[in-house]
Amino acid sequence: MTDSLSVSGGGDGGDGDTTNLNAQVLQSLTRLANTLAKLDETSYHDADNANNEQLIEEKVAALNISDNDSAERVAAVSQTEQSQDTAATSTLTKLPTIPISHWRALPQNVQSAYQLLNDGATYIHATSTKYTLVGKVDTQEGSNLAVELRKGAELIGTGTLLLYSKQYGSSRSLKHYIKQYSRAIIASLISLIKSFEDGLSQGQANDGNNIGAQKTGAVWAACDKLTNTLPKGNRAAMRRKLMVWIKDCNESIEEFEEVLELGPRDDNSDNEEEEEMMDEEQYTEKEMSVARASVNLMKCSKNLLTLVLKTCECVGEYVDKIPTSDDTAASEDNDTTQQQQVNDKKRQEILQWISNLHEMARTVGEGVTNVGILLYPPLDNATASEEEIQQWQEKKPKAMSLDVDEVSSTIPSLGKTTMGIQLEHQLCALAECVLMVHDAQLPTSGEKFDDCISSDVRLGSERMRIALNKRCKEVEEALASWQP
Repeated sequence: MTDSLSVSGGGDGGDGDTTNLNAQVLQSLTRLANTLAKLDETSYHDADNANNEQLIEEKVAALNISDNDSAERVAAVSQTEQSQDTAATSTLTKLPTIPISHWRALPQNVQSAYQLLNDGATYIHATSTKYTLVGKVDTQEGSNLAVELRKGAELIGTGTLLLYSKQYGSSRSLKHYIKQYSRAIIASLISLIKSFEDGLSQGQANDGNNIGAQKTGAVWAACDKLTNTLPKGNRAAMRRKLMVWIKDCNESIEEFEEVLELGPRDDNSDNEEEEEMMDEEQYTEKEMSVARASVNLMKCSKNLLTLVLKTCECVGEYVDKIPTSDDTAASEDNDTTQQQQVNDKKRQEILQWISNLHEMARTVGEGVTNVGILLYPPLDNATASEEEIQQWQEKKPKAMSLDVDEVSSTIPSLGKTTMGIQLEHQLCALAECVLMVHDAQLPTSGEKFDDCISSDVRLGSERMRIALNKRCKEVEEALASWQP
């Protein structure tokens, strides 16, 4: 981790090196940008916890942060929460193997890592203005300020890598947004400094050259976005991602309902030009049933994502009420200690359950987009490639029971066309998600915890099972009538 953030270039700012400081800082920032680009939101950055405190102290000291709580901030970041790998059992959705560490309430180490990001963004925002004003008329003084910009970038990099490390328990969605926002700041910095290194932003005061000002404005925007809109913690990030998928569903539903409203195309038309235009915009009579069933499946997916949103909220509120080790740290009573161990285990398992459910919802949300890609007329009912068929057979979950009112029901096999495979994939993803909410079982112990599921959510899961059964039959019948 230290190597990833050793972005200091050679030279000490003396006369022989001053003219190259912009170039040195550019090289340093490029290395940092490459490090951030390689971060994988589905896994964790392998950070050495023993070096965390020393690393943060160096970065904070470099900025001369002198507020009263800076020492506490550094100490808090070095504290870790231990997480244990949990076996992933789903075959359709790749589940996270490490539980998230928090829901709404942020642990102190996570708060401190966020503060590093905010400190870095604030420092870059202020310094970039000075850099542009001074650098335009005095290259030497401007390049000295480039080193100060690099110090802010080091804080951004440090905070990002910490929140990507295992003990900080960030969800995949949170890591996605952290990476996106931090990379935007570093990219804008590189663009700003490069404009001075290339001479594009240099000149005299009031000479009309505003390239530097434009580049500075981009830096400000990236910094402001991080400080004002970066989701704070797992709950905020996971809710935002769910809302994005729901929005995507609404847009896809609206788009294809407009096509359905056009009705089937008239294959008996004598006007060849009109017929060619209709071929591109409308479905055939047989395609209409497949398209309508697919749009209804999208609506079912949207409703399920809304249910997941409600489920995560009520389960998250429950888990935040479970006492943490910090709440009972002062107690030396054996019974209290044992109970806290039980609480910690249950809390960790419920957080894992929330994380698993969210990843299943991801499969549903992204699946709507994949269905939409195949839904533009004319529909293709060609057989999928052997590789595609084989991949689906290997990934396809075992039969999942959707029994309702003692009536047996399972996900139907929808053939070997690309459309059929994708629709079957979406039905399986929906079934996995619905059953997980309905059963409400801890992932490791199998203990039911439906006492924290609201009656509204329980009723919603029952309705979703009924709706999913209808969608299964509708899709199966539509594809059967469409096959040549």
